[in-house]
Amino acid sequence: MKLIFVLLLTSSLILASEDKKTKIQPRIYGGYRAKPYTVLYIVGIVLAESFTSSLEFGAGTVISNQWVLTVGTLLKYRFLELHLGSRRAWWGYKIARIYKENYYIHPNKLHDVGLIKCPYMKFSDRLHRARIPPIPVRDDRYVGNLTLICGWGKRDRQSKLEKWLQCIHVVIMSNEECAKIYPQLRTWNVCTSGEGEKGICEGDIGGPVVTISDRPILVGIIHILSGCKGSWPSIHIRTSDHLNWIRSKSNVYFDSFFGR
Repeated sequence: MKLIFVLLLTSSLILASEDKKTKIQPRIYGGYRAKPYTVLYIVGIVLAESFTSSLEFGAGTVISNQWVLTVGTLLKYRFLELHLGSRRAWWGYKIARIYKENYYIHPNKLHDVGLIKCPYMKFSDRLHRARIPPIPVRDDRYVGNLTLICGWGKRDRQSKLEKWLQCIHVVIMSNEECAKIYPQLRTWNVCTSGEGEKGICEGDIGGPVVTISDRPILVGIIHILSGCKGSWPSIHIRTSDHLNWIRSKSNVYFDSFFGR
């Protein structure tokens, strides 16, 4: 298994590349800067087809000491970088190079769920996991729940990449209401309201959608660009609809809120 912790030359080129040739995925707009040591589970992902290709950016969520949950779309090149334990964009406290033999992609490409197997990550005040939904509540749709969505994205299409992690608080809406705006909505999607002109914009595909509660749950993975159009909803992948697949590949699951 080729798992190497390393500071890459790619990292030092990121800031210089922001105004040049970068491919940007859905990102956060309408947000605020995250406080230190609060959003410990998000990781930045940097990838490129070759050393001379455009840099591409995304995110993922730590779900255990060895696994990151993201979208399959990002798992397409020979290797990628994970930036861990930092609020700064693409400048991790630790950086891991992960090779494609450690990628796991859902067999149904439409679902676009991916897992990354990583070197063992010791949890600390900088890095921790987000819990996936426990099996007994897998059918909970979390409609009306307030969620926290974070990323390093643009505030609008004309701005530059954010240098610090940005977050928003948005409510989960029913798929029935969301489908009135997005008729192409799939059953395994989950929508968050764009009320207050908050949502995902260009960048941060694969990032976390987490409930705000005494027991935060990773309910979604940022997926479809809403177009940064005012109060339009944002569309994500529903984590609870993929628990069997996640367990089959990573052995990560919870029988209850208190453990396995």
